[in-house]
Amino acid sequence: MNKCLSSTLCAAALTSALFLMPAAPPVAGSATDPVAEMLAVSGVVPVKDAGPYVRVGSYRVHVWAMLGRPSSILPDGTWLYKGFSAKGSAARGTLVVRFNSGQVIQLSLIPPAVAMAMVDASVPKGGSATIAQR
Repeated sequence: MNKCLSSTLCAAALTSALFLMPAAPPVAGSATDPVAEMLAVSGVVPVKDAGPYVRVGSYRVHVWAMLGRPSSILPDGTWLYKGFSAKGSAARGTLVVRFNSGQVIQLSLIPPAVAMAMVDASVPKGGSATIAQR
């Protein structure tokens, strides 16, 4: 149930971030850069692979070995990597790597604002109410 709630929260955060984003102005040179235009308009671009070795079907340990530690890990197990770009495009953002049974099932590129909203939605509200003691 907790996993379902986390996925629902992440989906809600992504949806609300996309609706709250102002209408994007036309991307300079968008006629020659459809990937950047897609990222600006829809907020997500499907990705075929990340580098020459990570693609749908890759194992989680292989992704870690090739891309290193993710910038963030969402409660549903999704990994986020900041600072990625689309090859041959001006599109830059955060690489989203989703897993099922330890294998990559989806790769996509999202804008940093959407990634931040997803991470913020996954953090429990109320600050640090938990107190640690020995």
